[in-house]
Amino acid sequence: MDLGKFNSLEEMIDSIDIGLDIEFYLYGTRYNISPGEDNFFICECPDGDAKFYNNGAELVSKHRINQNLIKDIWRDIEIYSM
Repeated sequence: MDLGKFNSLEEMIDSIDIGLDIEFYLYGTRYNISPGEDNFFICECPDGDAKFYNNGAELVSKHRINQNLIKDIWRDIEIYSM
């Protein structure tokens, strides 16, 4: 499977903020970022608990995967669909 990459952290933040559904793999685990009613959530697929954030910048600056902030590990994300 040929998976995509974000070109920059800003591209990831912009993709979240415009409301794209983003499915990706990170360290062998599949995740989803999607828009909610008036916020955005991230969860493990398919049945993980959702964590909600106000915008893309907050999500990447506050959400941790394996003790690492997304803003520090975004280069390791492999996009499955967007």
